[in-house]
Formats: sequence, structure tokens, C-alpha cells
Amino acid sequence: MVRVRFAPSPTGHLHVGNTRTALTNCLFARKEQGAFVLRIEDTDIERSTEDYERSILDDLKWLGISWDEGPVRQTDRLAVYHVYAEELLDKGSAYKCYCTEEELERKRKEALRKGNPPRYDGTCRELSPADRGRLEGEGRPFVVRFRSSARPVSWTDGICGVLHFPHHAVDDFILLKQSGVPSYNFAAAVDDAEMGITHVIRGADHVPNTPKQIMLIEALGKTPPQYAHHSLLLGNDRKPLSKRHGATSVRDFREMGILSAALTNYLGVLGRSIPQGILSVGELAETFSLSSFSPSDTIFDIDKLIWFSKEYLRSADPEEIMEELGLRGEYRDKVLALRENVSTLKEMKEYLRIFEGADVDEEGRAYLSQTGLPDGFAQGLKELLAMNNTVPFDGLIKATEGKAGLKRKELFMILRILFTGRKSGPPLKDIFHLIPKDIIIERIDCCLADKGGKITRG
Repeated sequence: MVRVRFAPSPTGHLHVGNTRTALTNCLFARKEQGAFVLRIEDTDIERSTEDYERSILDDLKWLGISWDEGPVRQTDRLAVYHVYAEELLDKGSAYKCYCTEEELERKRKEALRKGNPPRYDGTCRELSPADRGRLEGEGRPFVVRFRSSARPVSWTDGICGVLHFPHHAVDDFILLKQSGVPSYNFAAAVDDAEMGITHVIRGADHVPNTPKQIMLIEALGKTPPQYAHHSLLLGNDRKPLSKRHGATSVRDFREMGILSAALTNYLGVLGRSIPQGILSVGELAETFSLSSFSPSDTIFDIDKLIWFSKEYLRSADPEEIMEELGLRGEYRDKVLALRENVSTLKEMKEYLRIFEGADVDEEGRAYLSQTGLPDGFAQGLKELLAMNNTVPFDGLIKATEGKAGLKRKELFMILRILFTGRKSGPPLKDIFHLIPKDIIIERIDCCLADKGGKITRG
């Protein structure tokens, strides 16, 4: 049976690139009717926090990404890693290294000075029993290192094809630190082997880790899983997606008001040779295959994500939108009138202010200041609304058209600002009847009070 895993580190909020990895594994498990394991790789003790873990789990649930097993935390398994380290020591596949941090740093600088990559030089690899006993007798701290087999490693990647690393690519890397905490590669390899993971699907930044993990799992007498490395997400400048590009975490997109289904849909088709349109999670799983992924760079286009969000808002049930915004039933007609004109829940919330307050935004005030708001026209409009609280939109247009020498285009823009407080928005005829007339009158008074700039009286 297919068994996959997602293994985030709780050292920050869930990045959209890691979210893509989680979704990819979830879809693959669903397609193959396998198991999806959630593993929390929290061995970075200083940076990992419970708050970040809760945030990651909450974001996964918000996106509809569910797991079959876990979450399993590596810090709950420290004793397990020590057992496997002892096994490798007994086999001669690992050894204790007593080099001090100062010695290692000096050798690292020397290698860089010579233009060589910094690698452990094997000082403690073949220590004699006498030297080893002497160092242990001194109480010298040690790490446990893997005894690299110094052989080439290759595998057929599910996305990238055949990948090959030469014999010198893997040095004697650390398995257990002086603190007894396992290194990333050791803990990941042990967990994948113990948990029976059949496929490891992750970002291309993990390609250099793969030969180490293959060597480790084989040294433990187990069969490595199949590996597949999808491309990383890039910004429009073709550099790795980071904070300089704006929103990068699921939390950021939630705060922007992006719908969860929209983000899931976009990440589910991103970088794949499948239709880039609206697909449910079930359809994403049904069409899933590793062969549909391109190994080439993948651009994360925020405009495309917003398009997905807009499409989902257009077709969403009004009750769903109201639930997301924490609104009551009386907002249903307003949500229906607005959803064609917004791309995010944040925009929807902003446009709902049309019905709730008499504010006029700066853009609207600037237009009125530049164009001029005839005092007589505004007063007449107030009186008309006060006398007939249910005046229809078409009747109001007939009553005001041609007044104060306003051209039709100017008339409609002034009415839009006076009615909604904004220069843009949904068609006036669709929302006029939903705006309380006392709010419109208050907006007119606000504009006549000339709070936002010079307004012509006349």
C-alpha cells in the first residue's frame, strides 16, 4: 500500500511552497487509496514552538488537507534514534567523532581558503582503540558520524528522471549531535524506514539530502522509498518565493481573504500539465499523477490565485460567504449583489461598508473636489430621498438627469460616490435598493460639509 508523509518543521507559519508539498502528498494518497502520515520534524529545539505547530495544523485543516496518521513528533522519538545509532555503531557503519568545534571551524575555513567545499576530513574515522579509550577517559564530548560508503548514488526520480551523485558527494555527516539530538537526515531516514513510507514527494531543495538518506536506509538493511522532487515556487523575478514578493504563508493569504478552496485549487494545478481551471479536491486527486509535474521552475502568480478566488466567490453559496465573514442572514441579498465584483473576502467586507456607514473614501472625495458637487443638486437629491424612501433607481435617474448641467457620465459618477462612498463597485441599480436611505442622506451631508477637500457650491 502507498504510504506518504508530510513533515513540516514548526519554526514558522506554513509557507505556500510547503503547502504545495502537503497537498501533493495528500492527493497522491487519495488517488492510490493509500495512507498520508503527518510528521512534525521538531528537532530544531531552539526554533520550534508549539504555537507554530498549532498554526500549521490549523492551516492544513482550513485548506481541507487531512491526514490518516499523526501528527508524530520527532522529539517524542529521541530514544528510537539512539537505538538506531547504536545499531549503526555496532555494524561499523557509524563512529564517534571527538573533534572540537574549534578544530572543525579551523578546517572549514582552511578548505574555503583553498577553494574546496567544507567537508569533514575523517580525523576520527579510523581512531585506534587506545586513542578512542583515551578520549573517552578524558570525557571528551562527541558526535556520531555516518561512515560514508564513498560510492556513487543514483535513483530514478518520479518527477526529475534519473539523478546521479558521484562517489565523493557524501562525506561522513553527523547522525547524533553532542546534545544527543538527531540530525535532520538521520531522523528523516529512520522515520521513513520505520513508518514504511513508500514514496517521498518533496521540494527540489531536498535533492542533495536524498543520497545521504538512501545510504542510511540501506545501511539499516531496509529498502529506500521512491523519491520525487517537485520544483520550487518562484516569484515573478524568477527568484525563490520569499517575503520580498509579498504574501508567502497560508496565514498571509487567509488574512488577504483568499478562499481556502481557491488556494487549494491553484496549488493543485500549479506546475502541472493539466487544465488550469476550477477543479474540486476530488477532481484534483482523480487527475493526479507524478508524470503531470514539470521539473522546470514554477512561477507563483498572485494574480492567477486572485482569479481563482474571484471565480470561487462568484459561484459560492451566499451562506458560505456569510459564515466565513461571521455575518447573519440579513446580509444574504447584499452578499449576492457584491460577489460578482470582489475577488477576496477582504474586499467583500470592505464593500459591505457601503450599507453600514456614511464614510466616503479619499478617491471619491478627490473626484468631487475636482469635478464639483452643485449644492442645489445635492440638496434636491436629499429632499427627493427624504420624501420618497422607496424611490426606485430608474425613477431617481429620471428625476436627476440633466440637472445642474451635469453630463450623464458625471451624473452617474457623482451618484455612485454619494450613494456608496466610492468611485468603483457593483452596478448602482443592483445595490441602490439595499442601501438605507438615511445613510445616503448622511453621505450627502458629509460631502457638502467639505471634509475631504474643496467642493464647489452652486
